[in-house]
Amino acid sequence: MEKYDVIIIGAGSAGLANSGVANLIGLKTLLIEQNKEYFGGDCTNFGCVPSKALIHIASLFHAAKKAQRFGLEVTGRADMKKVLQYIHEKQEIIRNEEDAEALSKKGINVEIGFASFISEKVVQVNNKKFEGRLILLCTGTTPRRIDIPGLEDIPAYTNENIFFECKEIPEHFIIIGGGPIGCELGQAFARLGSKVSIINKGKRLLNKETEKISRILEERFKEEGIDIYNNTEVAKFENGKAYLKNEKEGDKQINCDAVLLAVGRKVNTGGFNLEKAGIEITGEGQIRVNDYLQTTNSKVYAVGDSAGSYMFSHGAEKMTRQLWRNLLIPIFKKKNTLTDLSWVTFTEPQVAHFGLTPKQLEKRGIKYYRLDQSLHEDDRAIIQEYTYGHESLWLNDSKDKLLSGSLISPNAGEMIQELELAKHANLSVNTITNRVYPYPVQTRINQKTLRGLTFGSYSNFVKKMARIAFRLFN
Repeated sequence: MEKYDVIIIGAGSAGLANSGVANLIGLKTLLIEQNKEYFGGDCTNFGCVPSKALIHIASLFHAAKKAQRFGLEVTGRADMKKVLQYIHEKQEIIRNEEDAEALSKKGINVEIGFASFISEKVVQVNNKKFEGRLILLCTGTTPRRIDIPGLEDIPAYTNENIFFECKEIPEHFIIIGGGPIGCELGQAFARLGSKVSIINKGKRLLNKETEKISRILEERFKEEGIDIYNNTEVAKFENGKAYLKNEKEGDKQINCDAVLLAVGRKVNTGGFNLEKAGIEITGEGQIRVNDYLQTTNSKVYAVGDSAGSYMFSHGAEKMTRQLWRNLLIPIFKKKNTLTDLSWVTFTEPQVAHFGLTPKQLEKRGIKYYRLDQSLHEDDRAIIQEYTYGHESLWLNDSKDKLLSGSLISPNAGEMIQELELAKHANLSVNTITNRVYPYPVQTRINQKTLRGLTFGSYSNFVKKMARIAFRLFN
């Protein structure tokens, strides 16, 4: 039986990051991945990379259609086979830097096969046993599925198979789920030529965002011809129809040629024999971890999506940094928190957020001051036609430090980064209000929002003293 300092199960974002750190500092490292084609995990193979490539192509189609009012003539619709070819080409470029061969050249031992525990510190793969001083579960998640009568009779996709099996643009495409995946892919397929209907069980799209931002996104979708059915479920599929159930608005039938299930994800726990390692599963089917990502087996940690707290590739990066800081300097350990988390939904317009949400701030008893800024009179927004945009910032009670923020606009994910950096570095808002921004960069809206706070603080007394000073010295 071969012994290792670190055994990592899963070669997704978390697995690659952790094996890289362990190998960098000279630890004997084993990375186990079930499928040699799945290095890079969900992000490279089924999530971030293919979806953003699809969105890029869809945005080209949309821009061409918008240019028709200036004289451009556009005909035809997307060739899905060519779209998929483009996506797979980009995936291959990225995957070549993180496949088994590339990792082996760096000194990381790689085993292809399914791993299962046979004791607290020993796993078995391909009838071979490996013992680890430390074992990291980076097993990721899979799309959650729901049972709907008739679903088996129509093309049904999740993000795991749509980029391989969807060879034609569906005429009438039903998206079940109003979260980021449903919104991103729904808009992309609408721009490529599908008649898209989003069926959302919740009250609004992107329900973790503020209601204002959700409503703006819904209006943009409707302008692009996307039908949105909130508070609605699909009762059944039959004869090319989706039968919708809405208690308030009544039942309805709409055409359906294909469906995308975007109803959440579940942590991969099956088949690993976690019980033999003393690793407990919660009632929700997740791996039980403490604030430091440690499972109920002190020598096994869950990192990335497996930890179940936030399912982002950059979340895996955040956990990896925290884990290794705690492993190497086990005093004043850092807890796994949501405080420094940010996310972007890559629709158009983009929706970006950093820091705790208002509900989380209130739950923690953190007092805040909220600033809201419409982009209706922003010069750049006027020029590029996104005056519908909106920014909200939450500051501490003293109104001098940022706590969190949300923005909906084109390139919101890029625009909000300076605000997140200011929060992370604990900078005063004056750092932004006193900057000189080139005109008319998009990020000037951040300064305008915060200057509203400054201008609002000028009391009549301050204004009077300013007039006296001017007249006295000039």
